[in-house]
Amino acid sequence: MIGGNLAVVDPAESLTSRLAGALADLGLRHAVISPGSRSTPLALAFAAETRITSHVLLDERSAGFFALGISKQSGVPAALVCTSGTATTNYFPAVVEASHARVPLLVLTADRPPELRGTAAPQTIDQINLYGSAVRMFHDVGVPVEALAAGAPSLALRAWSAALDSPHGPVHLNFPFREPLATPTTAATPTTLRHHRGDVQLPPEDLVELAERLSGRRSLIVAGGHQRPGFAAAAAMLAGEAAIPIVADIQCRFPSASTVVHGDLLASSGFFHDHEPEIIIRVGQIPTSRPIWSWLQTTRVEQITIDDAGWREPLGTATTAYRADPAVTFADLSGRVSRTPASWLPSWQVADHAAGLAVRRALEAEAFPNEPAVAATVLESAPPGSTIYVASSMPIRDLDSFSGSARGDVAILSNRGANGIDGLLSAAAGAAASDGRRVVVLAGDLSVLHDATALGVIARFQLPVSIVAVNNDGGGIFHFLPQADQLDPERFEMLFGTPHGQSLTTVANAFGIPAREITDEPDLRSSITAAEGPILLEIETDRVVNREVHDRLRAAVAAVLSTEY
Repeated sequence: MIGGNLAVVDPAESLTSRLAGALADLGLRHAVISPGSRSTPLALAFAAETRITSHVLLDERSAGFFALGISKQSGVPAALVCTSGTATTNYFPAVVEASHARVPLLVLTADRPPELRGTAAPQTIDQINLYGSAVRMFHDVGVPVEALAAGAPSLALRAWSAALDSPHGPVHLNFPFREPLATPTTAATPTTLRHHRGDVQLPPEDLVELAERLSGRRSLIVAGGHQRPGFAAAAAMLAGEAAIPIVADIQCRFPSASTVVHGDLLASSGFFHDHEPEIIIRVGQIPTSRPIWSWLQTTRVEQITIDDAGWREPLGTATTAYRADPAVTFADLSGRVSRTPASWLPSWQVADHAAGLAVRRALEAEAFPNEPAVAATVLESAPPGSTIYVASSMPIRDLDSFSGSARGDVAILSNRGANGIDGLLSAAAGAAASDGRRVVVLAGDLSVLHDATALGVIARFQLPVSIVAVNNDGGGIFHFLPQADQLDPERFEMLFGTPHGQSLTTVANAFGIPAREITDEPDLRSSITAAEGPILLEIETDRVVNREVHDRLRAAVAAVLSTEY
């Protein structure tokens, strides 16, 4: 019997127990549960399943990003469980991020039964298709009866497949429960459910055609966003054999002779315009770097995209789309693409090295703390095997531009699907809870304050999370936008600078997180390296000075490249 033999008679218990057991069979290892009455059958079922670790978080918004962090770190869906009503709407930001970032997630919401919908019953809203097009699949399970319970393993396999199909994403299952809700729960006996996802591979004739298009030409690979395991090895092999430079986003950057580390600085200095390739291979999202994607938008060079699902081409400049997994495609192209002209890759390597030397010298001349130096120190100091979870807005841009050499022994994650700052600490906490590895967070003050309740979660679970928080008392990124020059200082501060006057050390201590202020680089480096439990390291900077520092660093690189390259 697929669902196993259960000595239970309550349909809700039978349904939820079989579902939890089937999901555990498929590989589910984490359920994030927010307390509530209507979700009792689901909460009891996951708590009873010994193969699944249950994390109880009070705040559904934070819980959503906590589950997202688990899924992002592990590559395996986590389950979210909450009660009915507005609790379900608090998952929405994390669901949207999971959709855009292609992160698999299972959202299990409890609901009132049909007879209470539309009657102004307490804690009852319309949850049918609540998340709209943000989910890969929605299913209203129905009020539990034994026939539904018998089909729970099939429902689990269907939901699991939908979350892991291309492109990965969230799945929403809605469970209308009638009272009584609390009954003893028996874990389901293991089933034989399995899920095997294949890779999307180009047909042989298309692979030959693509290899011919690349062979012997000045090719450039531009990779954005987070890539699946195997991408780095395959891309390094192809690029090494064919001598192709790889301009990789910080989330998918890896050490190799072909990797261009300072792509953003090269693009802003004009190097890309002066060293245009004959063909550009784009994979993943558009890069974090505005100078790079602005160049992609204006150049007339032939551009192709390689992606296994969906459409991620907001620039409108690609002329050919290959529907395939980039890692598989690069591995299949290995040995088929002849080398680029002899001087092509070396010209990028020399310029990249020169940009690195220029920015390091310029940084040495700047007083610490400054935000680019903080980002570089975070990457250099993160323990081997750890994960760096970096905030959107300025932190990921600083890490992308100024962090120096790529590291292959740390993972870099960011909520760059929808590019919001919300849920950063919750997602980092989920990543740490996923496998127990240390997570080093590079955050701005607004992203910390926006998700401050997650500090309580980190403290309560004693998660190995080090938070490096740059506090420039407001929205630093807005100083790089035209508004900073167009508005008078008082109006700019009111609408965009938005100073808050908060001490992040005080906020962290209030939630039980050890915290202190950092004023010099050696202290920051040693604090990151030696951290054991949770900690917050606050670094105060000035928003106006920060823009000036960035301008000087870019000018230093541009000066070197303009005279020598």
